[in-house]
Amino acid sequence: MIRKNDLSEVLFAFVIIAFGLFLVYSGIDLSIGKMSRIGPGFLPLCLGVVITGLGIGILFERQEERNFGPPNLRGLILISLAIGAFAALVETTGLFPATAALVVLTALANNHERIRPLTLIGTIAGLCIVGYLLFVVALQLPFRPFSPALFSWFTGTA
Repeated sequence: MIRKNDLSEVLFAFVIIAFGLFLVYSGIDLSIGKMSRIGPGFLPLCLGVVITGLGIGILFERQEERNFGPPNLRGLILISLAIGAFAALVETTGLFPATAALVVLTALANNHERIRPLTLIGTIAGLCIVGYLLFVVALQLPFRPFSPALFSWFTGTA
């Protein structure tokens, strides 16, 4: 059942739904392809379906008391830096150091509790393994676990 929303929430949901449907419409005429060789219509069609579903979810969201505290600027800044660091480091240092930087910066964004070092190391190791299996093995992207340039920097050779 649709919950009682104020007008701004309903309008926002309809804007999200309209944008999602626009993406679906723009991707219909393009070739979707197959999973081994996806076509140009695959991304707009999939994104459109997901965004439309999220917009519908906004309409049917449960009514709960909202008690928002002050915005977490530290979290916003560190999560943004984590994404940027991963993007900047993945080609220059390799997949594993970029993943480690992503996890450490994300862990620092938490204001409420400290993450134990063993948990942090386990998360880094787990995400490195999953990232390698997903990106390198399954999707066959040209990522290396460690960049050879990283080792030449450590040894002092050019």
